[in-house]
Amino acid sequence: MTNSLAWSSDYRVAVVALATFTSGYFLYWFIANSSGLRNYCDKRYSGERSQATVILFQRCVGIVFLGLPAVLVTIFLLKFRFRDLGVTTIDSVATLYWMLGISAIVIPLVFSFSRTPSFFETYPLIRQKTWDLFLLTANTLSWCVYILIYEFLFRGFLLGVTLGSFGVWPAILVNVALYVCVHIPYGFSVTLGSLPLGLAMCLATVHTGNIWTAYLVHLMIALLNDYVALAANPETRIRLA
Repeated sequence: MTNSLAWSSDYRVAVVALATFTSGYFLYWFIANSSGLRNYCDKRYSGERSQATVILFQRCVGIVFLGLPAVLVTIFLLKFRFRDLGVTTIDSVATLYWMLGISAIVIPLVFSFSRTPSFFETYPLIRQKTWDLFLLTANTLSWCVYILIYEFLFRGFLLGVTLGSFGVWPAILVNVALYVCVHIPYGFSVTLGSLPLGLAMCLATVHTGNIWTAYLVHLMIALLNDYVALAANPETRIRLA
């Protein structure tokens, strides 16, 4: 069986979106996990503070390399409007229904998972034993911005651009496949959970026309994982004074 290798102009936007995602994620992953970043933090700080600084720097690297390329390509190459990619006001109660529906499933799963020893081996991602107000604020704000960029990349830019080229279900399946693959380094349980979660967030985005369900659910999971682990682990404590 032979297939045509002819190029169609219909492929252009999807190819640009996928190339932007691939190159941006490539740069993010290898810079955020580089020995250079860790060595820099080890020289300036020590022990737990160095590890915390690495995590915060990794999110900053993600904000730059996951978000900036997609934003620039949207503005200068694809000529999409950000509202076409889900960055728009909430104009339907469906967003609330999706958010409550997904949360009703996810929150009990997080608390159930928090009873397992592997939960405390992973969360909180910052392994500092004593958390002060500065660290709590830095962790929360960095999650807020990082996940906003992350969800714009996946459920906004990547999903929004490929919908027109592939159609709804192929675009969703491509999105979920990539979403699952980028979670592989975080272990079997997290990767497995990203499959139904990624599918649900894509469906919510397509149905509501905005990324806010995906963003708020993802942010809730990240903060719950960190702070449930922080509160439940007898080896960690919060000191606000």
